Amino acid sequence: MSSSDPSSVLPLTPSPKSPCGAADLQTQVQPSSVQFLGLLSQDSDRRASVYKVKKDDQVCLMKVFRGQDNPTTTDPDEEPCLFLREYKAYKLLKEKGFCDRGVVPDFYGIVREIDVLLWPFLSPFVNDRFRPDAVFIEYIPNAEPCQISNFSEDNLTRFAQALSEFHQMGLLHGDSMPRNMLVVKQEPRDRIIWIDFDCSQIVQRGKCQEYTEAKFIQEEALMTEFVEFLATWDFSK
Repeated sequence: MSSSDPSSVLPLTPSPKSPCGAADLQTQVQPSSVQFLGLLSQDSDRRASVYKVKKDDQVCLMKVFRGQDNPTTTDPDEEPCLFLREYKAYKLLKEKGFCDRGVVPDFYGIVREIDVLLWPFLSPFVNDRFRPDAVFIEYIPNAEPCQISNFSEDNLTRFAQALSEFHQMGLLHGDSMPRNMLVVKQEPRDRIIWIDFDCSQIVQRGKCQEYTEAKFIQEEALMTEFVEFLATWDFSK
């Protein structure tokens, strides 16, 4: 995954843990327990909107997905529902300890088929045919996309190693671009975080379709190119 021989790379050293610690997954979230703090991002078609909220006295992100009516696909390896892609990925990542290690946001739970009339800040969804769903994840202050200004070989190595671990357990990120690679500058070591899993796929490696296996290879190649590009960048410019 990096420009070096993967067999020579040391095991991934955990990033600092989330200050929020572990959290029990919640599936029954009451509107009265959630306070709206702001809209952080929204797709042009509102497929996904990210809100900063306070839930049970904890600031977190609420990522809301437009409702879909049993979407279908001819691809046996693909989950067509954006919400389920994100939910299943975070559920797997939490079960495997990635949230505790801090390399993905902590995952707090979900809420299904939201009655938007009970959630005033979700009024943009009120005329939708189907009710939206949402995931609650960790809010990470001072995080910024991986770029020249926060480059370090250590950060890139850990991004690549984490992605390799995702692949080993059959998780394809699906959108492994720098915008989904966050860095929090801190001492003694930066925190690196992979985010946004609504393009992900979870398969059993070796038993998935050939074109799905090719996606893993392509994602690995893109990561290698990015690592090599930044590793050879002339920072004196």
